[in-house]
Amino acid sequence: MNSYLNAIFRSVIEAITEFLPVSSTGHLFLFSNFYPFSEGADFDDLFDIFIQSGAILSVLVIYRVKFLEQGRLAVRYLLRKEDNKEGFLFLTKVTIGFLPIMAAGFLFRGFLDKIKGREDILAILGWAWFIGGILILASEFWFKKREKIKTSEPIGIQDAVVIGIFQCLALIPGVSRSGATIVTARFLGKDTRSSAEFSFFVAVPVLFLAGAYKLFKHRAVLNWENLPILSLGFVLSFLLCFLVIKWFLRYLRTHSFNGFGWYRILLGISVLTFYKIVMQG
Repeated sequence: MNSYLNAIFRSVIEAITEFLPVSSTGHLFLFSNFYPFSEGADFDDLFDIFIQSGAILSVLVIYRVKFLEQGRLAVRYLLRKEDNKEGFLFLTKVTIGFLPIMAAGFLFRGFLDKIKGREDILAILGWAWFIGGILILASEFWFKKREKIKTSEPIGIQDAVVIGIFQCLALIPGVSRSGATIVTARFLGKDTRSSAEFSFFVAVPVLFLAGAYKLFKHRAVLNWENLPILSLGFVLSFLLCFLVIKWFLRYLRTHSFNGFGWYRILLGISVLTFYKIVMQG
């Protein structure tokens, strides 16, 4: 496949799947397994950095007012110019939410690289999608049952700790970072919008730091010849992610996450069937 066409397809896949609980990493790995870049595996990773950077920028643009206001409040609180803890608590919750997965990713990076290189990686992806789908349906059932007894409350510090810990499961290919945060938040009794938005906020430092590490790791591949394709991926990912997030938030006004659960289950079954019939003969 032509590299530019490949870049367009990957950018679309990234935009559609990054912030939905379906695993962008899994979808991109599945696509690259059949249509790798001719430039090599290192370029695959480098391109992922650029499209994820576009995704980060879309969150920052959509929530620019919130980030700036919460940052301003946090600074004023730390300088003892205001007693309002709102901004400080917001940054604290986001920090608590992303630190566990960054620490786990660093400590177990060798083991995680081995998982991605396994011959049965498609089976791992299939089971991750399938089990993740079951958990989404279970969390929605639990929330609906709990909702009759207790109303939803904002995400607090303790919630952020629990969400941060369970987000580490997203290091397993196919689990989904947004899926892990959303499912955990739903089991904690949080409403759809709060669950999704906290996933967006935590994504910013997670994707930024992971991208910075990968960029340094694959710096030898970054050159002027590759820059047009990388730039195309960045711009497309930003524009499409912006639209997907807007749609996702509108969708959640009247829908639960059940649809994504069923999608994951069907995708998981399809991938496992393909692996069993085609890959194993």
